[in-house]
Parts: sequence; C-alpha cells; structure tokens
Amino acid sequence: MISQYYKDFTVRDYMDNDLENCISNSMLDCSLGTNPFIDQSIIKECMEKCSYEINKYPSIQYKLLKEELLKFWKEYLYKNVTKDNIAFGAGTMGILRNISEFLIQKGTRVLGCAPQFPRFISEVELKKGIYEYYNLEKKNNYKFILKDFISNITDKYSLISIENPNNPTGQIIDISDIEEIVKKAKQYNINVIVDEAYGDYMKADNSAITLVGKYDNVMVLRSASKFYGLPNHRIGYMFADKELVKIYNKIALPFPFSDLSSSIFVEMLKNHNKLEYTKLKTIEINKEIFKVLKEENYLHTNIETPIFTVKTNQYSNLYKKLIEQGIIAEDCSCFINLDSSYTRIRITQDYKKLISVLYAIL
Repeated sequence: MISQYYKDFTVRDYMDNDLENCISNSMLDCSLGTNPFIDQSIIKECMEKCSYEINKYPSIQYKLLKEELLKFWKEYLYKNVTKDNIAFGAGTMGILRNISEFLIQKGTRVLGCAPQFPRFISEVELKKGIYEYYNLEKKNNYKFILKDFISNITDKYSLISIENPNNPTGQIIDISDIEEIVKKAKQYNINVIVDEAYGDYMKADNSAITLVGKYDNVMVLRSASKFYGLPNHRIGYMFADKELVKIYNKIALPFPFSDLSSSIFVEMLKNHNKLEYTKLKTIEINKEIFKVLKEENYLHTNIETPIFTVKTNQYSNLYKKLIEQGIIAEDCSCFINLDSSYTRIRITQDYKKLISVLYAIL
C-alpha cells in the first residue's frame, strides 16, 4: 500500500499543465529553456553524419561520446581526468534523480539557494530528505553573495546543490566562488552538485568541470538541451570523482538515451564553433532588452544567459498578464522566495515584440 506521505506528496513543478492550450501561432513562446537562435540546418547536417544501429542497445556511441567530451574539455580538465569521471542520464533532471537515489535518505539535509530549479527540491523531499536554503536577498536584487552562502555551510549538511548560471535569474557565479564553496564543503565531507544546465552560455573556464579531479566532492551536471538545441533527445552528462561515478553507475538506469541521440551530440560537439554565433546573438538581444527595462523590473542577471526574471507590483499574476499580451513565460510562484508577481523569461528571435510588451506593462 502507498503510505499517506506519498499520497500527499506534491511535485514542485515549474511547467504549467495548461500551457499546451496557450500555444498557437500568435503566441510568442518565452518559456522552456531552449536555444531559439540555432540554425536547424546544422542539426540536420549532424544527423546525416550519424552512424547507429537501431536494433541494438546503446553501447559504442556512449564510448565515443565520452571520448568526444574529453576532447572538447581537454584544455580545461584537471590532471588525470578520464572517461571514468563521466556519467550519463536522461537530461540533468535524470541525473539529479539518480544522485538522490544514493545520496538522499530520510533526514538527509541538503543546502541550496532560493530561488533555484524546483525539481531537485522535489527529489530531496521524495526521499524524505530535508531541503534548506540560503535566500537570495530582495535588498540585493537577488544577487548571490558568497560570504552569506558560505556562512551557512556546517557539518549538519550532507549535500550542497547550486546552479551556475542560476535558474530563474540567469546570473553567473564566478568559478573562484564555486571553488570556495567546494573547499569549505570538503572540510565537512559534504558533496557539492553544480548544476550547469545553462552552462554552455558562460565561458568554458568558468565551469566547475575545471575542479573535477582537484576535488573529490564535486559533481558537475551539463545538458545538451539548452544550448545545443537537442531537448527532445534528453542528453545529460556529469563530470565527477571516479568513485562517485562508479556508485552512480550502479544505481542509474542503463541506456538513458539512444545511440542516435548520442551520435548527434558527438557531431554537435565537433561543430561547436558553428554555434558560437548564438552566444553573440544572446548578448546582443539582452543588451537591447535591458536598455528598455528599468533596473527595478528585473532581478540580478548576466547578459550571457538566455533567461532572466522580471518583477512588478502592478499585477498579482504577471504570468497571466503576459499570456493576455501573447507572451508565454514561466510563472515563478513555484520557486521558493518568489511569487506570481515574478516571471521567468527566455529570450527569443522576436525580441522586439517581447520588448514592446514588457515596456508597455511594466
């Protein structure tokens, strides 16, 4: 029988169940984190180069993907980082669930930030762990302050979860700050998850992948969804200590994505330079947006990332107001420390329409 706890358990979700009803040709989709600027011909070209056998279980392509990831990150890897430091999952969400399977149990205390991606909080609570958090302060416009966060790290925690860039604000934390967190956590034998789902938008040398091998308590999560334009393929990968990866692989479900998906991502990594223009486009459009918005109407962010959060005192539900204006965004009421007067926006090709709507209602 299902216990009352699981009957009453509610997932902290960030997706509107009725969102599908809102989508039409006249609506501007600024919701889920995808790359709106990617040239689909690049993906098609990569698909044409793929080799896979659909009637077999995935195997060789995973090996090739690990090899390609090592080549891609070669310049930034600490010594002795090998394929044994890499693991896979069904997107970063799949990896987070797998991690929770062996690191979270009843009473396990996890330290995070608020706001940040709500789904992992659900994973902690599903395992009957205790999720506690450092509030990004409204008085600081929700900017991450290292000394404030690090003062919360004590031996009562078993795990720390932090995002870089942060979702929903889009702000980037400097790698030196991340390293300080990892070092402080190491003193108390605390493992640190650094979720870099949007990490491909920041400079490569700011990734916590540079810390893997130097520290054995850091796990760095990456996705092929946000930047590479492959959200439908559910590819997530993790760099971590070899012993952590070994345990992870024992509990993770095998074959989280197909050989086809793996092969496409291999080709996309090889063609990474062809995607650099999307970073420039993101910065260009963000500059235009933030020229128009008043500073008090958006939370601390970075122009390199494709998401940011807007706020207002004029409407109790900014998400619904944007729907009325033809913009689909993300209601921030699901994020701890925010409410429906905040909305997360992902920039889009038709940024002029987005700017005109934001200017009109904020």
